[in-house]
Amino acid sequence: MNISPEIISLIDEIGNDKTHGASQLARQAVNVLKLTAERSQADTTRAFLLEQRGVGERLMYARPAMAPIFNMVARFLSAVSEKATEMGLDSIRHFTISKADKVIKDSLQAIAQIAQYGAGLIADGDRIMTHSYSSTVVATLKAAFAEHRNIEVITTRSGPGRTGERIAQELGLYGPVTFIEDAAMGLYISTANKVMVGADRVCADGKIVNGIGTYQLALAAERAGILFYVLCETLKFDFRLNSNEVDLEEKEPSEVVEAGRLPPEAKVKNPYFDITPLELITGIVTENGLLTPEEIISYMEKQSIKDG
Repeated sequence: MNISPEIISLIDEIGNDKTHGASQLARQAVNVLKLTAERSQADTTRAFLLEQRGVGERLMYARPAMAPIFNMVARFLSAVSEKATEMGLDSIRHFTISKADKVIKDSLQAIAQIAQYGAGLIADGDRIMTHSYSSTVVATLKAAFAEHRNIEVITTRSGPGRTGERIAQELGLYGPVTFIEDAAMGLYISTANKVMVGADRVCADGKIVNGIGTYQLALAAERAGILFYVLCETLKFDFRLNSNEVDLEEKEPSEVVEAGRLPPEAKVKNPYFDITPLELITGIVTENGLLTPEEIISYMEKQSIKDG
């Protein structure tokens, strides 16, 4: 089964993306499957499903640290395959396109609900620190700027990918934002009231995978006695892998230091994600409300039994 160069290019775009959050990229992945369906030249239902499966498998492993891409694509493919048993080629094509639209809509609705819950945790005069771009956190802080007075946001540069610049650009239109280097997070944490970050994955053991530097921020917050919230939809909960099994996606060393500036013996590492233990987290805000660390473990165990 051949995949068109255009579709492969879109998959590579997701794999190489350095600025968008996991939820956005998951929706982008479903859009790729929708486009595949719209432009499919398959002449049988079986060929159509093989095409969707081939593209879907590439998408599921394009960003191994980001659980929602795998989860959203896997569930989408399962729904399409199940419907195909009772539909002809034209019908399954139309179903696939409409299903993609619904999956994307459901994800956006989940984020809107999280933003509502998250903004409710913020009070007038609060100063919130964030790190590593998250569309969910940005939506929450935009809602908070609209609802509360005199709040401020501190955002870090957020690693080699510099996604913090995007946070500052978007939120700077709504209220005061302070932009700092990652190394300064320990200095500024005591000036904050709360920390709010997103997540790329909540692992089966409850630990959080997010942009590199999140663990240091969680340690600094604990030391300063600052509440630390993770905001993410339940689509990011992964019952398949524990934290020690996750690929943290090491990227090009040149993002850390120019080639040739260090002696050949010096190893340069550039991981894009790190792992934050559950005991450093106040709670996870989902579309279903706030989950405490104890509730997160219980939720993961129940889902693991259900899926098993």
